[in-house]
Amino acid sequence: MSEKILLMADIHITEPGVNIFGLDPADRFRRCLENAIEHHADARHLFLMGDLTEHGKYNEYKVLEEILKNQPFEFTLMLGNHDRRSMFLKAFPNLIEGFQQGYKNFGQTKILYLDTLDEDAKNTHSGLLCEERLQWLEVNLSLDNTQILILAHHHMLTSGFDALDEINLLNGRHVAEVIAASGRCQMVISGHIHRKLVSTFKGVTHTVIKSPCHQMPMVLGSGDLYPSVSEPGGYCVLLLNGEIPILHHVDVGLPLGEFQ
Repeated sequence: MSEKILLMADIHITEPGVNIFGLDPADRFRRCLENAIEHHADARHLFLMGDLTEHGKYNEYKVLEEILKNQPFEFTLMLGNHDRRSMFLKAFPNLIEGFQQGYKNFGQTKILYLDTLDEDAKNTHSGLLCEERLQWLEVNLSLDNTQILILAHHHMLTSGFDALDEINLLNGRHVAEVIAASGRCQMVISGHIHRKLVSTFKGVTHTVIKSPCHQMPMVLGSGDLYPSVSEPGGYCVLLLNGEIPILHHVDVGLPLGEFQ
């Protein structure tokens, strides 16, 4: 029997009344949660994979906190380049200070979730796994024989969107090498790009999921850095059975949305 996990990335919650490209991130997030509650109420866990807020403000995190109070899923919060640790921990004081990374076991599968936020990045909005975080990953890749999936906000490999590839996980190629060399990881799932894509690296699947709010224009090569297309928002449903992980993408707001 498969374990069902929900994934949402790039929520970008703003203060009330503040839209992004004409969209209300809180409303779009609520709509994705409502869809998940209606169609996937049996999900074991919800991972919010970074860029929880647009500006890392305390009031934005409080909006997110209020929304999360009114939904049924156990959840894990990850950090992205739009987040700020101090305000995040002020709004969620029950969380442990320091890097927001860890693991959760679901049946025969272990999900490792990484903290790729680099608030001191010279290349603004890029991510990094410092030596401490990288060592943590290496240790957890070697601990036991369970199958592993990895969640990260920043993508590790090139995507074809040049501007976003300049602000990916800056040591992502090395991290991807470490992951592949372990022989343990089935899939790496990231956000940051605001568009669905899939690639492989040395036998490991790397995939990126879309945002509940706004999406990256489908313009490969050089182009606008900021996601700004008013396409349907969405989230992912991950099915785990210990052998074959399956990732379903759910678009919310399409004409046949009631059948999703």
